[in-house]
Amino acid sequence: MATDKGSIWRNRDFTLLLGGTTVNSIGDWLLELALPVYVFLETDSGVLTAAVYVVRLLIGVLFGPLGGSLADRWRLRPTLVATNLLQIAALAPLLAVDSDRIWPVFVVVVLQGSISGVNDPASFALLPRLVSGDRLVAANSAMSAGGSVARLIGAAAGGIAVSTGGMSAVAILDGATFAVGALAAALMSAATNRSAVQHDSAEETDTSIRAGVQIVRSRPTMAAVLWVQTLAMLGFGIFLVVFIVFVTEELGGDGTEVGVIRAVSAFGGILAAAMIGGLANKHHPANVMAGGFLLFTMVAFLFVNAPSVTTALWVYLVLFAMSGFPNVASQVGTTSTAQLLCPPEVLGRMGGLMSAATALGMGIGSASAGLLLEVTTARTVFNGQVAILLACGVISAWFVARPIRREQPPS
Repeated sequence: MATDKGSIWRNRDFTLLLGGTTVNSIGDWLLELALPVYVFLETDSGVLTAAVYVVRLLIGVLFGPLGGSLADRWRLRPTLVATNLLQIAALAPLLAVDSDRIWPVFVVVVLQGSISGVNDPASFALLPRLVSGDRLVAANSAMSAGGSVARLIGAAAGGIAVSTGGMSAVAILDGATFAVGALAAALMSAATNRSAVQHDSAEETDTSIRAGVQIVRSRPTMAAVLWVQTLAMLGFGIFLVVFIVFVTEELGGDGTEVGVIRAVSAFGGILAAAMIGGLANKHHPANVMAGGFLLFTMVAFLFVNAPSVTTALWVYLVLFAMSGFPNVASQVGTTSTAQLLCPPEVLGRMGGLMSAATALGMGIGSASAGLLLEVTTARTVFNGQVAILLACGVISAWFVARPIRREQPPS
């Protein structure tokens, strides 16, 4: 049961979760940049560099559902404390890395990915216990803003750490972020020290992955949310590859333009999260999700096809900044809807399935974009991503928001 009685900002457990998750995410982003950069600088191998990302995605697909099942079985607060502490220990192989011994990097990627596979679903399952349903959008908006801040700080810290102190500096900085995450979780109240499944009941609850999948499949709205998450991440995977080619080929830009436009997105995400949090109580999360994807489709279509009119950089900065609001709205709406629809005893497994869908979608999207760019133009592939966003909006509106409206009693 949610523990808040007023504003989410007066909820001590929520602020601790937000702070701990944000700092933990700084560590994740630090590693996300530092490890592949180090591998490339030391080996000059594109294959080994790409392998860092591939292994991370594979661990997400394979371990996400299992991690979600474990999160449903274990008590949430100790789980968050333990996973943060284990992430510190999992950094130890980095101390053995040098130019002639790269393989410990992949050990760290596997260990960190496996531990995150439990930590992330546990955080996903804990949030609905801390805030009531009508505040989930506001709470997830704050979490989204924290994620954007973590990306800015973590990516910059990773680059600086690699260039100045190597893997030892990366291990020390990253370990510090996980220590803060463990401390924040340890300071939460006793209300968070429960598992999703109440083991004192007479009937034992099935916490297997298979049981979780069956529950999701039996609820069409939950299944639709999972499909939307998969498709959205498929589109994001396409974006990661095609965006660089689009800026260089269609706009005549280089790395500077790529970096400037992406930076606008990060700052726009923070502002958008604050705006969405302020409007949260007026709209059901499913409507936020559907509206976000449909508005995102329109802005993305303008961005992709604007080169037919102009290649002026300021136009794309404005359009990319405009995309921040619908992008965050779609993500926050999807997460909040999943948490609202999901039975408490399945929240961890739903979070694990969504993590797996994220990794699978991004992997397929990135690989597909690379292959498609060999046979067609960047704008064509980019418009394919726009079509995927439209499909997400239609599925959200028709198969999630519409059934929920029909089930609600008239006011």
